[in-house]
Amino acid sequence: MDLTLFDDVLTLLEAGNMSRAARRRNVTQPAFSRRIQSFEAWLGRPIVKRSANRVEIEPALLANAAELQALVAHVQALRRRIAEHRPGGSVVTLAAQHSLIVSTFPPFAAAARRSLPMAAFRVRAGNQNECISLFLGGEASLLMCYEPEGAEAMPFAPSVVRSVWGRDRLVRVAGGDLRFALRPGGAPPEDAPVLRYPPNSFFGDLLGEAAAPGSRPSGPVVAESAFAPGVKEMALAGLGLGWLPMSLVGAEVRSGSLVVCCDAGQTIPLLITLHARPSDETAAQLCALR
Repeated sequence: MDLTLFDDVLTLLEAGNMSRAARRRNVTQPAFSRRIQSFEAWLGRPIVKRSANRVEIEPALLANAAELQALVAHVQALRRRIAEHRPGGSVVTLAAQHSLIVSTFPPFAAAARRSLPMAAFRVRAGNQNECISLFLGGEASLLMCYEPEGAEAMPFAPSVVRSVWGRDRLVRVAGGDLRFALRPGGAPPEDAPVLRYPPNSFFGDLLGEAAAPGSRPSGPVVAESAFAPGVKEMALAGLGLGWLPMSLVGAEVRSGSLVVCCDAGQTIPLLITLHARPSDETAAQLCALR
């Protein structure tokens, strides 16, 4: 039995429909549907009801969702404990967004090592949906991610330990020759080239929903990427205006190689949150670090 099929089913339960679940698993909808059919063949009964216009999750699956999630988490934790056994120590698998791996994980890991000297990390980087899937599927016992400040906390099970590690903000920056094209007050020209995040990415959706009027890009898009550290390098080269976490660009802003070109009311405040499985004692301890 391929355990990734259980991850597919958990993602389906979380997403609520096949198309969103397929996007989160980074496969086409037909390929995801075939994987669900493989699970159904193993189970011996359908878990979704298919019709011409929609697909509904069967009540039998919904009724046993918590038990299925617990089973997958237990199997993944067992596999991880056997594979990563270190006498006298513990390896914690952490899933985090790319920008957080660069900006926030190093000081977090340093603090963790001071409190738990025997702890070690296996780091899994991805976009937010990928990281959430790794956490829900039991492949990571600790999740580090961004959440919009003021928004509802992510709807994990009540048993999941959550803490706020820090705060950040999304700012628009210009680098290279674009720094010298800014208008008085630091505003960019209306036709300034833009670096864009794709739809259905965390930052892309956040900028679409939360950006203040006047802060949305209006110039030509020269590059699109969900990889924030790559957007930073393109901004430094002067290819276009880019929205980036201040934690990722603070050193460059202080040195002047990047210039913030939005006012305080246009920045987007973010929380950096940690989520841990209570079954992993070390991960739960790390989640409580301050």
